[in-house]
Amino acid sequence: MARTLFIRLEQNLTHASWQLVENQQAVGPVGYGDLAGAHSAASGAHVVALLPAEDFFLTYVRLPGKNRKKLVKALPYAIEDQLVDNIDDLHFALGTSELDGKYLVAAVEDSLMQRYCDAIRAAGLRADEMVPDVAALSATNNDWTILLEQERALVRATSGMFASDLDTLPIMLENLYQQDDEHQPEKISVYDCDGSDYLSTLQSTMADVTFNEMECAQGIFAIYAQHYTPKQSVNLLQGEYSYKENISKHLKPWIPAAALFCIWLGWQLVLHIGEYVDLSSRSEQLATDIRAVYSRALPKSKPPAPGYERAYMEKQLNELLKRQGQSAGSLQEIISASAVVLKNTSGLEINGIQYSAGNLTLELTISKASEIEQLKQKLATQTGYKISSQASTEKGVTKVRLKISSNE
Repeated sequence: MARTLFIRLEQNLTHASWQLVENQQAVGPVGYGDLAGAHSAASGAHVVALLPAEDFFLTYVRLPGKNRKKLVKALPYAIEDQLVDNIDDLHFALGTSELDGKYLVAAVEDSLMQRYCDAIRAAGLRADEMVPDVAALSATNNDWTILLEQERALVRATSGMFASDLDTLPIMLENLYQQDDEHQPEKISVYDCDGSDYLSTLQSTMADVTFNEMECAQGIFAIYAQHYTPKQSVNLLQGEYSYKENISKHLKPWIPAAALFCIWLGWQLVLHIGEYVDLSSRSEQLATDIRAVYSRALPKSKPPAPGYERAYMEKQLNELLKRQGQSAGSLQEIISASAVVLKNTSGLEINGIQYSAGNLTLELTISKASEIEQLKQKLATQTGYKISSQASTEKGVTKVRLKISSNE
């Protein structure tokens, strides 16, 4: 058994006792007091809460089929005739394994189960399992178990289990023994942790059964450490008290919102992919345009590697200016001064550029011949340079040679 913290709750929910066990051995001292006192011991441990068996109806019942969900639904109706309370007011739990075709089942008032859960939660604890204390004991066909403590007895047999006071124990034990014709034990192990020497009373009541007195020196939790097997018990944290069910219950209202978010996220992804494809297409077109401009400007020059056209043209232009004895600044000044006007003129396309001694000549194509004079006036006003032009129209296309002179 891994590191486990057993916590025994009293019926009044105000006090509890607890102890760590590991490898079927008790570890450290037993803790007593307020339930919150067990919080430090619970760190890193598997927590098993043991609840008073007197609060539970415990029995074995035969259920048809193997589908657990269907078995859980059928459980209340299978034992309804044995219950005093209305099944709508009860919480039911089904054991994990069957014995001779029967399952161990538990029923408890739903309100009481809720109080146990609230008390554990209020103490800052999280129980991994909640089990009736008698169901934490074990039994075989040949060996039943009795635990005696403080005027109280817990009895675990293969066909049933119960909690009782010591006065009614002999009667209830004899009744269980007589009912279990198929699995009457060869012996009954008795842990007399109360020191009441009650074993002799049991022996006199059931003379045909062998009672073996077992060691209880290490305390009750050491007995649970040796006996407890989840498969032979029943965990009460099922249905609405299951942590998995609670998580699903809290998440369920958010499912529509999560679905809408996923749809929105998918749509955004589609839009971004579309934008990426569009930008990629524009980038390819821009690269094509740059190569076309380079070919027109430097038709006899070998094209450089893609992406280096602008740098190469600037280099060639500067070399040309140096050969003509001109500085690059004067050309840049003319272009900077006239660029805004040229850019804002609709239907205008620049087909070629020539520069010499402060004179910039542009080969243009313009949509309307009537706009030539307006363009010249705007350039003259914007730059302060002398503007002259020669124009010709052929087949509806107006070509203009525009000269901008900065030193006249």
